[in-house]
Amino acid sequence: MSFIFRPCALEMDEEAYAAFLIQHHAELNLPYSFPMKLSFMGGPLILGKGLLLFSEEPYEIAGAAGFVCGTGEHDYEDQHICQIEIAFIRKEYRGTRLFAHGLNALIELMKKSSPDVQQVQFWVRADDRQLDKLLSKFTALRDASKSPVIHLMLYKIPFSELEGYVQKRTARTRP
Repeated sequence: MSFIFRPCALEMDEEAYAAFLIQHHAELNLPYSFPMKLSFMGGPLILGKGLLLFSEEPYEIAGAAGFVCGTGEHDYEDQHICQIEIAFIRKEYRGTRLFAHGLNALIELMKKSSPDVQQVQFWVRADDRQLDKLLSKFTALRDASKSPVIHLMLYKIPFSELEGYVQKRTARTRP
């Protein structure tokens, strides 16, 4: 099975991104009300970039991800931080290789959008054991951290460490 990663560059891409995430909002694992989920889904289209994942056979959207450059805490002026707001792959397409290639595509988009990026961060539910197991590989990277904040976990990873880790995992494989 082959996949294509496409940044949201056109209005039709943004519409497809928004429609896809709204359609799957109940599966996003975000512990918020729908209006708050909308801000996480839409934020990347305003303050960062969105990315679509297409399956080639059948040709359909299989996932989407998005990030913002900067943090709300610093009025998005801290452009050296890219915060992943949303990342979702439909269940029937999920796998380690596709996850790694999707993250690689997101990293490349971050470099283009914010050339001075130094850190990637994201929040996840603190009670999701499966996700914690998947993300534990990132906390093993040099200078990476994981901090509990109420019912969430904040992951912070140096961009260069994450980029190197993902490049090693995707160097010889196709998505």
